[in-house]
Amino acid sequence: MERGMEERNVWKGLSRGVSYLLHPFLMPVWLLAILFGTGILPFWLPAEIRRYILLVVTVDTLVVPAAGIFLMRAFGLIGDFSLSQRRERTLPMLVVAFCYALCGWMLGSLPVFFLLRRIMLAAMACTLFAFVVNLRWQVSLHMTAIGAATGMVALLLYAGYTGLIGIFCGAVLCAGMLGSARLYLGKHTPAQVAVGFAGGVLVAGAVLLLA
Repeated sequence: MERGMEERNVWKGLSRGVSYLLHPFLMPVWLLAILFGTGILPFWLPAEIRRYILLVVTVDTLVVPAAGIFLMRAFGLIGDFSLSQRRERTLPMLVVAFCYALCGWMLGSLPVFFLLRRIMLAAMACTLFAFVVNLRWQVSLHMTAIGAATGMVALLLYAGYTGLIGIFCGAVLCAGMLGSARLYLGKHTPAQVAVGFAGGVLVAGAVLLLA
């Protein structure tokens, strides 16, 4: 019995680790790493521009939303950091959507920022998708975010960036691991996981193609 408890604790720990590592706030940073790591965003860009991109994306999509969640918790606007209650997700999602819009605006109009701006627009659209669904039903924000990232990588692969084959396979594997983790932790139902992932893929894909 003790061994069974230990195994369950190990799996819970691993599931939490996957959930933290693939948290929605980290998805833009992971995508930025992919864009630079695969050469889609060239390393020959001036160091000042690279630092600006990293600063804007990290601050607007990670630091500011996380700080906003902490402040909401401090002022009693949300009950916990996991946003497990559907009604508590409304304000945080609006803040996150605003941060994505702000990030896209701060990237300006330089041609080299075109893809990044489109990614931020897609991320904002996915957040608004989750916001609308959340008005009536709870959807997995983790799966919406990784679904969006997977859809973006798939479209870039389709557009001719063949170096992303391994990244795409890794994204699908990570999505499966994350979905399993959310189910194992009891955070969502299979339907909430599936709808989140499918919604992220479709909304992000539509924005990248049509916006």
